[in-house]
Amino acid sequence: MYRRLCAGMAVAAFVLFMAPAFAGVQDFYVRNYGKFAVFYIFVSPDYSDDWEEDVLGSEVLMPGEELEITMHGYGNHCFFDIYVEDERGNYREYWGVDLCSVLYVDFP
Repeated sequence: MYRRLCAGMAVAAFVLFMAPAFAGVQDFYVRNYGKFAVFYIFVSPDYSDDWEEDVLGSEVLMPGEELEITMHGYGNHCFFDIYVEDERGNYREYWGVDLCSVLYVDFP
């Protein structure tokens, strides 16, 4: 019993210790304060000349909703450009956003 308890505690300690490594330091939320559904959200590192893939995919962000954007593969890089477009073609571009310190990006 003692051995099983110690093994369980060791696994729990490992998971708690490693949990921050699995979360991206750049993860953030987009909040839709507009009147129309958001169809596209592109996020690219500031050093890129192109918009990367649409992080919404087939999802739609309705007015009043928020969505967590999970970033992977950027290490400790913090500065990103964000493009958000709604169903009417209204868009907003955010340049050089420090996603290591920003938790919310609001549209519009």
